[in-house]
Amino acid sequence: MNRQGSIRRTALLATGCTLALAGGLVSTPAWAYFTAGGSGTGTATAGTLKPLVILPATTGTLTTPLYPGATGDLILTVTNPNPTPVTLRSVSQGGGVSVQAGPGCTNDPNWPATAGNSGVHMTSVIGLEIAIGGGSTTTVHLPGAASMSVTSAAACQDATFQIPVTIEVRQ
Repeated sequence: MNRQGSIRRTALLATGCTLALAGGLVSTPAWAYFTAGGSGTGTATAGTLKPLVILPATTGTLTTPLYPGATGDLILTVTNPNPTPVTLRSVSQGGGVSVQAGPGCTNDPNWPATAGNSGVHMTSVIGLEIAIGGGSTTTVHLPGAASMSVTSAAACQDATFQIPVTIEVRQ
């Protein structure tokens, strides 16, 4: 073997080793990345809101009494038994009106088919953004949401009315 051939083989061998080493350094991390594994466990639960407690809405305040042909304020109390807050979005009438008055002013148990002689009903209120904290009670004042017909019995003037309501809340 001659010296020049030996140098050439040594150079080729050194180059091959260098390329092999460089290729190994590049491919080993990629191989390790794509072949690495792992395991674990996890759980998730979805909860549901407990029903909110709503006292029937009452009409009138000292500043906005309800009388035939007029509108009045509606006051309702909402209790949120949930640990998380909710947002009250809308309120609408949910049943017949109860009347606490003298003789001649009657309840409206068949709502919405017929109106009792009280002529009282509520206008739906939408687009509300009233926060009700978790575990708290909030009084909601809805100005002008109740109205009394012009044909209401005279005995209904100065009466107290309770209007069952349906509310929409979002968490």
